[in-house]
Amino acid sequence: MQSDFAPEGLFDLLQGPAFARLSQTPVERGHKLITAGSPAEAMYLVFSGRFRVERDGVDLAEIGAGSVIGEIAFLTGSTRTADVVAARDSIVYRIDRPAYDALCAEVDGLPQAMAAELADRLAKTSARVIPDPGRPPARTFCILPAANAPLPERFVPDLRAAMEAHHSVALVTEAAFIEAMGARADPTSPASIAWLNAQEQNAQTVLFVANPDASDWSKAALKQADQAVIVAQAVHYQDPSELEAFALQILPESQRRLVLLHPHRMQKAPGTGRWLDTRPVFLHHHVALTGDGGDIARLGRFLAGRAVGLVLSGGGAFGVAHVGVYRAMNELGLPVDIVGGTSVGSAMGGAIALGVPAEEIGPRVEQIFVRSGAMRKITVPKFAFLDHKVLDAALQEHFGEEPIEDLWMPYYAVAADLSAMDKTVITRGPLWEAIRASSAIPGVLPPFFARNGRMLVDGGCIDNMPFRTMHGMKSGPNVVVNVQKATNKIVHVDYASLPGRGQLLRQTLNPFAKTPPRVPGVISTVMRSLLVGQSDMLSNLAPNDLMIRPPGLKGAGFLAWGQHKLFYEMAYKHALEVFTAQDSDSAEAMAALRTAAQTQA
Repeated sequence: MQSDFAPEGLFDLLQGPAFARLSQTPVERGHKLITAGSPAEAMYLVFSGRFRVERDGVDLAEIGAGSVIGEIAFLTGSTRTADVVAARDSIVYRIDRPAYDALCAEVDGLPQAMAAELADRLAKTSARVIPDPGRPPARTFCILPAANAPLPERFVPDLRAAMEAHHSVALVTEAAFIEAMGARADPTSPASIAWLNAQEQNAQTVLFVANPDASDWSKAALKQADQAVIVAQAVHYQDPSELEAFALQILPESQRRLVLLHPHRMQKAPGTGRWLDTRPVFLHHHVALTGDGGDIARLGRFLAGRAVGLVLSGGGAFGVAHVGVYRAMNELGLPVDIVGGTSVGSAMGGAIALGVPAEEIGPRVEQIFVRSGAMRKITVPKFAFLDHKVLDAALQEHFGEEPIEDLWMPYYAVAADLSAMDKTVITRGPLWEAIRASSAIPGVLPPFFARNGRMLVDGGCIDNMPFRTMHGMKSGPNVVVNVQKATNKIVHVDYASLPGRGQLLRQTLNPFAKTPPRVPGVISTVMRSLLVGQSDMLSNLAPNDLMIRPPGLKGAGFLAWGQHKLFYEMAYKHALEVFTAQDSDSAEAMAALRTAAQTQA
């Protein structure tokens, strides 16, 4: 017997009475087929569906139709080393020891085929030192109407067209299922499950479209999805429907995203927080149903695994260079679909996510850091060296109380959580607070005390260039802008010449006194200290990551805000050169960026 849906493989060999006596076993999505540490009493042949191999909560591999599961432990007589969980409603053949012996007796070449399969799997396992970084592209999506409301007529066709700009997309509705399987077909039957799984062979991505109600079809479509795409009309909030509750039950937060539809573009998309409170998701998107189509094109890039991320590092005044890179991307038609940053990168990224044009960000920098001197107001060093009220007021003036979740562009800021001794990624709450927390240089500015009681400081303490966070949020190309200037700095100073408190006070008050030695100041020293231990992080860059290092200005320090116009122009010109160069080292990333540019509305 050979599956109509499984790829060629062991099914080509398995014929005869022994195989015919094996029964098909349905495996429901989320069911653990194999548990680590258990004895290997059988192996499994996947007739249709897909399984995830997991160890300690980390996905190691995926196994599809026509493949064998659990053969290493079964054939070697060892215990299971990983969990295997059904990622779809699937169908398998269970082959225990008597059944395997019978098959080997009847099927010529089966032992050799199994030995080859075992050797191939062991080689792949040995080569996998660590899991692949980042979020793997999803292959199947379920478009789920929220709150029992029907989808706008053009939404699914427009989304499919946006995705097809990148690769083939199969659209599977209840009508298509009935046409193929008959009006009385049960979506949960083995034949139906096999048909649903087979749709993955027809295209690179499958869009299953659920009905608004919790019908058998809608539930079956959800159980086939790598991700649920919950689509809601944002104008009027509504509680989750029965179908949404089912989605929240069977799909973890990491496999759910929310799309909020708006009649047209507004300055902001209010009320998002309430939707997210009742529908926890790993990422949400705002889409205007009228206009230039840019929002639906961006959503298409996210679902196709082609969204462009902009990652902005910390680096004090050098961070203005981020805006120069952003300007170059705009001029070359390279989209930015999501932006995230650390410290000053969180501030520049926040302005970009707000939709502030590149040419308007510079004047804001001038106002905050040059004219108001937000990083120059010294205070009594009870909590920090600088008066944080000046910076806080400037951030509130320019970013307001705008919640991050209401921004049209997805955004995140990275801070170090001293309460949990870990990194925190901020994706909700007032934008100015996220920037303030991400920029709280220890000792220079007081920690930011979040509303949940967490004590947050500069994200540069733990991740000054948060591209790995971007990897975890999406697949696709990223532009990673590195403005940190912690190069080798030799200071030739006689340590004994450093003045003590009294001598320093006299030198400060007496203009004719001997000038103290020229050494880095407190802020410069602290900011350089944040970068210690982060020099090897570049080894984690992915092939789709394009690193840009804008040139620095000799002698300029982290607080040289007065040079921001020069930093901006130098970065802009450098980025144009990088984006237009034919550099083999960045060929893959540039190809992905150019493809994304061609899909802008």
